[in-house]
Amino acid sequence: MIKGIGVDMVEISRVRKLLEQDSGFVERIFTAREIGYCESKYFKAQHYAARFTAKEAFFKALGTGFRDGMSWQDVEVENDELGKPQLQLAAAALAKFKNKKLKRALLSLSHTRDMAVALVVIE
Repeated sequence: MIKGIGVDMVEISRVRKLLEQDSGFVERIFTAREIGYCESKYFKAQHYAARFTAKEAFFKALGTGFRDGMSWQDVEVENDELGKPQLQLAAAALAKFKNKKLKRALLSLSHTRDMAVALVVIE
């Protein structure tokens, strides 16, 4: 049974600007594994943007927004062996997820040259 749906989108140029002008942006928002993944890509901003939208979409789907001690780094996007993106939860986000007795969070990411979008469905 679906318990929450969240969607978010961002202009990649906005994320690119943050990457260039905000020296702490990457470390505040992304985990070490996410940074390693994005930095290995030629179009880094697209991959950072997609991961940023995934985190936003998760908080929307959870129904709490970004509060209750949750951190950006409590939600991590990783790819399985076939490249499918999936969410890994930690700390306060994982506790809230378990406390609400939720089963799983499904993630879909997409991006163009200009926009990144994420959809999260929580069961």
